[in-house]
Amino acid sequence: MENLQYYRHLSELLAAGKSLWQATIIATEGSSPARAGMKMLISPGEKPFGNLGGGELEHNIINHVLQTQPETAHQLSFDLSGKALPELSPTAMICGGSATVFIEPLHMGNKLYIIGGGHCGKALGRLTLLSGFEVTIIDNRPDSLEEIQLDTAHHCILNDYQDISSAIRFGKGAWVVIMTHGHLHDKQVLQQCLQQSARYLGMIGSKSKVKETFNTLMQQGYSESELARVHAPIGLPIGSQTPYEIAISIMAEIIGELRKK
Repeated sequence: MENLQYYRHLSELLAAGKSLWQATIIATEGSSPARAGMKMLISPGEKPFGNLGGGELEHNIINHVLQTQPETAHQLSFDLSGKALPELSPTAMICGGSATVFIEPLHMGNKLYIIGGGHCGKALGRLTLLSGFEVTIIDNRPDSLEEIQLDTAHHCILNDYQDISSAIRFGKGAWVVIMTHGHLHDKQVLQQCLQQSARYLGMIGSKSKVKETFNTLMQQGYSESELARVHAPIGLPIGSQTPYEIAISIMAEIIGELRKK
């Protein structure tokens, strides 16, 4: 029955398009709360499902997956003796043995990074979260991040926009939307994003503001082909005005890009 529940949960997470990793205990030595064959499903924003023996070992494995979000399968061995053996990852446990875990990505979901936690950013977060994206909202204002609810984003990151790459895992699975509270910040962030790879890069703003920003960047050496990557003004032209209308226009454009073959 437990196995049936595990694989049902696995199927539900995959169907939802969430980033998902499976951790499996593959070997133990000496005294250990873990047993070979124990499994756990780990997904950002979700409660881990399964059993790796509990305690600090399980906690360390979960933290490792969530913090590194590895793109390739690998294994880790943990020291449970309290001796801090150099060939093993240390723990404070004193069981006396060791445990080896195999970690494999089962699905790398689409990660949406919303740079700016204002009204439009929050509205877009809710829509994209419902659409199966792993949502991260980044802002340089602590009070804006404190207002963000669980139904709006999986992660909130405080960043001063000086080094945006410290908050974004760029690559083919990254979708980036720039909508800070000031056009000066938009340009600052866009400059950094243009130096990285992403599946989608969009920036909010009127046509005149976008043109002004692009002209400034071209004077600084950016080419037309580089700027052509940017969806700006972002969103489909549906006459949107309110935060949710703007979010719908952006979400529609993102879905269009997502479904392109």
